[in-house]
Amino acid sequence: MRVILLGLVALFVASAPVSAEPSLALKDPRSFGYFLGDTLTREVILRVDAGETLEMASVPLAGPVNYWLELNDVKLDTESSGGGSTTYRLVLNYQTFYTPLDPRKLTIPGFALKVAGASGTGEVTVPGFEFISSPIRQLFASSSQSSGSSVALQPDVVPYPLTTGRERTAMLVSGLIALGSLIALAWHQAWWPFHKRAARPFTDTARYLRSNAGKLQDASGYRTALLRLHRAFDLRAGRRVLADDVDGFLADHPEFKPYATEVEAMFASSRQTFFGNNVEGASKQLPLSALTDLSSKLAVAERSAG
Repeated sequence: MRVILLGLVALFVASAPVSAEPSLALKDPRSFGYFLGDTLTREVILRVDAGETLEMASVPLAGPVNYWLELNDVKLDTESSGGGSTTYRLVLNYQTFYTPLDPRKLTIPGFALKVAGASGTGEVTVPGFEFISSPIRQLFASSSQSSGSSVALQPDVVPYPLTTGRERTAMLVSGLIALGSLIALAWHQAWWPFHKRAARPFTDTARYLRSNAGKLQDASGYRTALLRLHRAFDLRAGRRVLADDVDGFLADHPEFKPYATEVEAMFASSRQTFFGNNVEGASKQLPLSALTDLSSKLAVAERSAG
């Protein structure tokens, strides 16, 4: 009977679920070639099963570790994995302030991380890390130094050429685009060497009316606006253009034909203003804003026609 009971107990123990130990992985830096003030970064990767969590109180805090070692920065990232497990990624940035007189092996102390689960709290030990720290300068001059200097300066590293083909191409393309834009702007504004191009009287008139709109609100300003438009027609035609000449002007300059009705209205208002001395009636029939709008339309047509 006792044998049967022992067998049942053994079978029960064997079939009971066993909690897996947390998985620990380390990514350590190189173990040599460090000097005063250098930094070392350790990465601790801890994976725990479902129902287990890392106790934050066991994570090292930034600050002095001992008289020569400082923990500058601590970063902790958490990510969930399949099966309910959790991966903790702990990045520790240390800085050494040890000043050895000769190459010396130093050790970053290890620490324990606590993991809480259904069965209680366990510990995962993160081992220490050993590295070689070297002096910045030698303590005694070597026998091969004839100068008597205690510091053996090494020659400067010969600089090597960098590949700058893409950057030079980008700068060249940008420069050509900027140059083309500047030339186009100079041509549009009639700057040197394009200042001798054909005049644009309607463009000049449109700019004048827009920039002096506030000064042309009275009767005198209305007459000035009409005179500016008359001079633009005269300059464009190369002769005086009167109301009876509008059809001939439009026939010689077909780019202005879409605005024939507005041009005729302008000449009618001009006749009423200068010959009928009825500025008020003319401005009601064709206000200053309409004259400005007409000059802008004629300027666009003028530029389109080249």
